[in-house]
Amino acid sequence: MRNSLLLILIFTSGIGNSQMKMYQRKNIPLVDFNGTYQLQNFYLSPGLTYMFSHEIPNILTNSNGEINAKGRLAYMIEAGAYRIFEKGGNIFNYLDYGISYKKLSGSEQINENKSIFKQRFLTGSFNLNNIWQLSDRKFIQTSIGSNINFKLFEEGSPSPNNTDKLNLAFHLKVGYGYKVKKTSFIILTIESPFLTLKNWEQGKSTYGIFNSRYRPLIFKVRFIWLKKLGKGKCPEALTSPEDKARYERNYMQ
Repeated sequence: MRNSLLLILIFTSGIGNSQMKMYQRKNIPLVDFNGTYQLQNFYLSPGLTYMFSHEIPNILTNSNGEINAKGRLAYMIEAGAYRIFEKGGNIFNYLDYGISYKKLSGSEQINENKSIFKQRFLTGSFNLNNIWQLSDRKFIQTSIGSNINFKLFEEGSPSPNNTDKLNLAFHLKVGYGYKVKKTSFIILTIESPFLTLKNWEQGKSTYGIFNSRYRPLIFKVRFIWLKKLGKGKCPEALTSPEDKARYERNYMQ
């Protein structure tokens, strides 16, 4: 819980700093707001997963040894859609939602006995994202979101049967982005939960598997494309000079 509170403090302080910097910096906007592009489109995000382990004393067996838990690299793939807030928003600039397939894997060893788990999940996620623009092309993204994970199946020796089929978690995400072209962006992110809402996890941000606990770390590469308005479509208009000023001041500048 202490680690979760630290993550939240770092995240919220980052948002505050980003908002102050956004008023100080005068860069070319990352997105043109002249009505050329739609405010929503799709994204693709492949990545890697790693279960960061917590080694704990072996109090659950009669052995005098220690539990040696280790994480293992695995993979994930995600696709979804984003929506840019029409007036820029006061804190968050856009939202996204998607569905992913991911594998989580790790091991645990007690003396000569080694256990390995490999879990496959189907995950639905939702995020609110804040942009801190560093230059004409570079930016930092901070996000807060939730995800619901449904375990499709798992492998293990012995079977890690102390895990549940379904869990809901809230996560924080930090990323570094770059505007590749006028209509495309790449964002490198790292994500980890700060709260889970299953009884057997008791609100902890780590997962209990075998006799150990593991923190999921998700490394993603997000590809975002802007979509031009089709023929006959009108741009989304701002209704007043105040709205326009607020939009240009708050959104990605």
